[in-house]
Amino acid sequence: MVKFSLYQLVWMFFVYAFMGWCAEVAFAGLRHGRFVNRGFLNGPICPIYGFGLVGVIYLLIDLKDNLLILFLGSVIVTTVIEYITGWVLEKLFHAKWWDYTDNRFNIHGYVCLEFSLIWGFAATFIVRIIHPMVMNLINGIPHQPGTVLACIMVGLTAVDLGATVAAICNMQKKLRLITAAAREIHEISDIIGENVSHAAINVRRRTDEAKELYGDLIDMSAAHRAEEKELIEKNREEERKLFESIRETERNRRDARAAVAQADRREKAREFRENLRKKSFTYRRISKAFPDLGLDNDETEKKEKE
Repeated sequence: MVKFSLYQLVWMFFVYAFMGWCAEVAFAGLRHGRFVNRGFLNGPICPIYGFGLVGVIYLLIDLKDNLLILFLGSVIVTTVIEYITGWVLEKLFHAKWWDYTDNRFNIHGYVCLEFSLIWGFAATFIVRIIHPMVMNLINGIPHQPGTVLACIMVGLTAVDLGATVAAICNMQKKLRLITAAAREIHEISDIIGENVSHAAINVRRRTDEAKELYGDLIDMSAAHRAEEKELIEKNREEERKLFESIRETERNRRDARAAVAQADRREKAREFRENLRKKSFTYRRISKAFPDLGLDNDETEKKEKE
């Protein structure tokens, strides 16, 4: 079985009590939209979280590799601690500090199945993931200063507890000094709590703004893609028309050059025939020898003109 020193247990209690208080403040801030000090004490700790998680870790740390047993054990240990705490507070102060009567599967309103399962999941996650980091943090604190600081926190918590009980029992007049100290602690608690609460609220607001901005970016991107597609199609059509125009121009140029070349050949043939006519003997000889030259075209042209 893993053994913890008293020094480690005290630090574990305060670390998890503070983490639980932060979780309660953040939850209340998100739910109500403002800071609410959810702690039983004036200081920034929830003792039930400290006792609950220290109890789970102390009793079940050796079972951390068996996930199912760790979960079931966490449910049982946290449920027992929550039940005892609720019962003791009601007997001492004649009031229920929380009431699960309206929840299904509750026991005297102190515990219910829903929150016991939530405790079980949370404790299992903390034992498997968070606790090793917490132990590294605790072991990293120099022992002598850590002992002094732990004693101071225990003393302040005792004063806070006395002031809280005194306030509940209407004993503030007899414990003015304790109440004044508790008021100072409460102011510090409020400062820390407001920061935690505001941070949680800001995270939610920024998340909502990011979602809205992301939606606008998606719409803008879709519109840009549509415009880009339309522009591409338009450019393609213009390129096609330009290509057709260039090809038509080139075709007309080729036809024009061919017509000029043909006219030039006809002119040269005509001049050739004219030269041959000047020498009738040669003209007749070549006409007979090469009838395909078309030297008789002059006669044909004359006939066509007539």
